[in-house]
Amino acid sequence: MSAKDNLGWFTELPLTWRLLPAKACFSERREPNLPDDVHLTPSQTHGVLPQADYMSRTGKAVVQNIQGQDSMKHVEPDDFIIHLRSFQGGIERSTYGGKVSTAYTVLEPSKLVVTDYFRWLLKSAGYIQELRTTTNQLRDGQSIKFRDFVKIPLPVPPPEEQRAIADCLDRETARIDRLIEEQRRLIEMLRERRFALRVNVALHGTAPTEEFGSPLPWAEKLPTGWRVVPLTSVAKLESGHTPSRSREDWWQDCYVPWVSLHDVGMMRSVKYLHDTAQRISDTGIANSSARILPARTVVLSRDATVGRTAIMGVPMATSQHFAAWVCGPDLDPEYLWVLFGDAMQPFFDSFQNGSTIRTIGMGDLKAFRIPLPPLDEQRRIVAHLDEETAKIDSLIAETERFVELSRERRAALITAAVMGQIDVREVA
Repeated sequence: MSAKDNLGWFTELPLTWRLLPAKACFSERREPNLPDDVHLTPSQTHGVLPQADYMSRTGKAVVQNIQGQDSMKHVEPDDFIIHLRSFQGGIERSTYGGKVSTAYTVLEPSKLVVTDYFRWLLKSAGYIQELRTTTNQLRDGQSIKFRDFVKIPLPVPPPEEQRAIADCLDRETARIDRLIEEQRRLIEMLRERRFALRVNVALHGTAPTEEFGSPLPWAEKLPTGWRVVPLTSVAKLESGHTPSRSREDWWQDCYVPWVSLHDVGMMRSVKYLHDTAQRISDTGIANSSARILPARTVVLSRDATVGRTAIMGVPMATSQHFAAWVCGPDLDPEYLWVLFGDAMQPFFDSFQNGSTIRTIGMGDLKAFRIPLPPLDEQRRIVAHLDEETAKIDSLIAETERFVELSRERRAALITAAVMGQIDVREVA
């Protein structure tokens, strides 16, 4: 049975539950920090940790407010902290005593509160959505004050039911989290298998054969009948160029596709580029040293994110951040794309220089040597890898979908339990 009158953000509430003003459940703790208080860091992912533990766990430095160390807020174990990202991920319970910045709001629970239950409620999707309605134009870094927090009435089950809900969620979310972690490990294993397959086939072909010692440091052996050749002997190297940004007309009403660093992210998942994030005009091309390169030109990023590669699906120009290879008749562009994207990836680091922006210089690019199978074998390699990696990619996609569904189930379970929509005693 449920009651449905004046429930605010609840659609219904079990008859044994009460919907109370937040002030009945929490008061604002305003005590100044004590001399021995440790500095606490709240976060969405890790909850509330001592600052040193947070930095050790995440590898991230935290900016310390040295001058304000004596004017911080005291925190008791089981207090809740409204931090600067609470409108994104909810309010955190602290299991530690310590101190936090005055930018945070510290909530002291009343005797009505079983903190194990409220730690789930105050991070549930429904509560977070309601929290966002309490202030206007919430943005990253804006704090939520106690006066905003108390606008939301809170459900208060009987204490024994609060404990039962918390115990159920602890148990069931741990089970779901284990499943998710197992699937993440499977995804990682499939990605490793995919990479190993592509490297092995690219360097050893589609059928066992006798091999010889390779002069390439990134390929120990190659099949007999393959050659090792300078890349410039089978493909023409073109350097990219960026037309002047001072000429606005070269960047307006544009229609010549132009490969730039904006496209690097796309190169993770596509073989061919058919359009690009930016375009330039034919006038901009004509009045600079940039060139429109033919379709099936292979581009390789040589600055910042080094080693990303794709094939031009249509004629395009490219920025100076890319090297472009126009393949001759003895080299299939898709085979070169496989070499760049997989077999040569571990070796690209040895070409990089520069302390801030890593770069493969033109001299190094011109010195590239590659294995060159017969053309028909290059095409067999590409076709075989397309078929086999498609199978692995399908398994990865299915596993990623399972992970997403598990996350959705986890969130739905939390919401249903803390809002009294399910009897936790019936959750298997």
